[in-house]
Amino acid sequence: MVVCIMSNHINWKKAVEEYKENYEDDDGIHEYIDGLVPHYYYDISNAFLNFTAPIEASDVGADIATVMVRHIFDAYYESFMEEWTPFEEA
Repeated sequence: MVVCIMSNHINWKKAVEEYKENYEDDDGIHEYIDGLVPHYYYDISNAFLNFTAPIEASDVGADIATVMVRHIFDAYYESFMEEWTPFEEA
């Protein structure tokens, strides 16, 4: 489990609402969250410094930016899914 502080600046309830307004199903959640992850090294490092995540075996050998982005994505995904409710059947 990731202890996440940095995702607190994103209103996850509103992010879920925005997703549901723009998409008809849950197939695009990964791409949506990927769009929220910072792309510039300065922003990535600032976001990463605001939470704690253990280095995992899969991180060994990867460059630090890749490791940080992977952990940020995982933290964002976890926060998004905490607010997620399935689409209502029509």
